[in-house]
Parts: sequence; structure tokens; C-alpha cells
Amino acid sequence: MVLAVAAGVGAPARAADPRTEAAREHSRQGDAYYKLEKYSNAIGEYEQAYLSKPDPSFLFNIAQCHRLMGQGAEAVNFYRRFLNDAPPNAPSRAVAEKHIRDLDDSAKSATAEPPPTTPAPVTPLPPANAPLASAPGGPPAATGPAVAAPVAVEATNPTSASATTPVVENSGPSASNDQKPFYYRWWFWTAVGAVVAAGVVIGVVASRHDPSCPEMTMCQ
Repeated sequence: MVLAVAAGVGAPARAADPRTEAAREHSRQGDAYYKLEKYSNAIGEYEQAYLSKPDPSFLFNIAQCHRLMGQGAEAVNFYRRFLNDAPPNAPSRAVAEKHIRDLDDSAKSATAEPPPTTPAPVTPLPPANAPLASAPGGPPAATGPAVAAPVAVEATNPTSASATTPVVENSGPSASNDQKPFYYRWWFWTAVGAVVAAGVVIGVVASRHDPSCPEMTMCQ
């Protein structure tokens, strides 16, 4: 760990300068937090020291804390500020330049590396004797031996007459007999038989020879 020492802060002061004394005190507190790896607290102390005495060494120390916290962009920013304000012969210039190159290379490699791709899941094929999957919303696929489908029974129409009207036995003649034609009834053929018999009797009586009427002559 390389920490820059502010010029005139660590050396004994010839005159009592409140701002220099405040910068020295904050620098000591920042160094203590830095050694304890409490870099966020150390940054706060170095900032207060820089406000009391704007020495470029405090900018270098702030950059060191950001780099160790993994904040590369902030570290490069404060390293560049230190190089702009520090004298050309500052002992920490080479260290700051090296850290800037390393952090820039890390940032470029991180952006150039493509994100990892997740392979698409592969669905395993079912075994040869596996049942077929049923369609969404349909009946489940059969898993056992094939069973004959039950024979559908036609439901009785609840609105039909047979389902709503009770059957009543009728002791009288059926309506089908009353609707038969009259020549299928017994009394019709009885009357016909009587008429035929009467006609036969009349014919026999009329065919008897009248002695007063010569043969082969139509009598009147």
C-alpha cells in the first residue's frame, strides 16, 4: 500500500496554522482507517484533509481507497486529478499511471467479453411404450391396458309423451277396432249373407214353370 504524504503536513509546523493542523489531524485519522481496511471512513477523512489543505497527496490516497473497494471508475478519476495537480517529480506519479493503465485494461476486457449464454433445455424423448400425452383440456391419456369403450345408451327424451303421460288400461274396445272399415265388421257380413239367401229363395221360386205360360215365351 502506497500512501502519499502531504507536503508540510507531517513535518513540524513552524507557525500555528489552524488549517494545516486540521489537515494533519484528518490525515492521521485517514491513515488509521486505511490500515484497518475501512476505506469508506478513510475517504471521508482524506476529503476533510483536502478541504483544509488542498494537497494533491490526499487525492492520491482517495484514489487508492476507491481502487481497493473495487470502484475502478472513481479510482481512475482521482488518479487523473492527482496527476494534474502533482508536481512532475512527485514520487507517486509512476504508481498512479500504472494503476490507470491496469484499470482501463480491466474495463475494456469486461465490456468486450460476451455475456454467457444459457443453452436451451433439451426435452428427452419418451420411451417406446410410453402413453401418448393428452391434448390440453382433453381427457387424460390412458396408462393401462386398452379397455373397450362403454356402449352409449340413448337417453329418454324427458319431453316425450311416454315419459310424462302414465299408461292407463282401457277395458272397452280399442280405438283401433272402432277405426276399421265397416266391411271388416261381423254384422256387415251377416246382413250380406241374409240378402244373398233371400235372393236365392226368390230366384228358385221365380224359376218354377208357369203352366199358363208357354215354354220359350216371356210371360208377363
